[in-house]
Amino acid sequence: MGDGHVVSVIVPTLGRETLAQCRAALAAQTRPPDELIVVLDQSRRGVAWGRNEGIRRSRGDLVAFTDDDCVPAPDWLASLVGAVDGRRAAGAGGSYVETDPLLQDIRARRALPAEACEDPGGLVGVGGNVLYRREWLERLAQEDGYVFNERFVTGEDWELAWRLRRRGAALVFVPNTVTHLRRARAWAHCRQQFTRGIGIAQLFLAHQAAGAPVVAQRSRIWTARGPSTLGLISAAWHKVVGPFEAHRFRRRRHFWLFWLGEKVQALGFAWGLLARRATRPPAPD
Repeated sequence: MGDGHVVSVIVPTLGRETLAQCRAALAAQTRPPDELIVVLDQSRRGVAWGRNEGIRRSRGDLVAFTDDDCVPAPDWLASLVGAVDGRRAAGAGGSYVETDPLLQDIRARRALPAEACEDPGGLVGVGGNVLYRREWLERLAQEDGYVFNERFVTGEDWELAWRLRRRGAALVFVPNTVTHLRRARAWAHCRQQFTRGIGIAQLFLAHQAAGAPVVAQRSRIWTARGPSTLGLISAAWHKVVGPFEAHRFRRRRHFWLFWLGEKVQALGFAWGLLARRATRPPAPD
């Protein structure tokens, strides 16, 4: 292409019907991918495995990722390529616009930049809307032994972005959303929130183990210097008692499902901490 890159787009899939919409959107890109690699996870090994497998099969010097329930806008790939070139960054990514009203109200709680900017931490990492330079992914594979961490139940995309920023990589947030087709039914939403809580616990423990000065994500748990006791207390209050944000939701029942999901996420976080600590070997006498 005229930009001098070979761009690979990787789509891990479980074989959802929405894959056809994703493929059609990728075929309609103003900057078409040079190769499209769809990885079917028949054995349910996880999205991290699917992305790693896609990397192994790909040849591009730029590697973009989206998911089988995502519909990228026509200028999606062009905007990501332009961002990494324009700022000489290691990667670039954006966010989602949700088709489900509950998920969109939840996502709208967090204000995002209206213009492209370097990520100060926690903006770039959405696995369905991100692109990286292969040289940086290969550096992770060489130094850590993996690109996406397949031990993570979820949040492996944020963990990868965190490891890049720890190494001094510049990541660019691009306000170019991908349409997310996931539906949030009550039981599925609570189950997903429990799994998300485990993933947050895994990221929290990884940060502690690394003693890293770079935070994984800005949140109540992490201050600018990393996890803190006061942050954990604030997060516990928010998750167990609050949040008190009914005014942010268009439907009251959506707020209560969100409120319940926060409690379930807290249980997942506690489970993730306990499960990890239960598998640690005993200290020597």
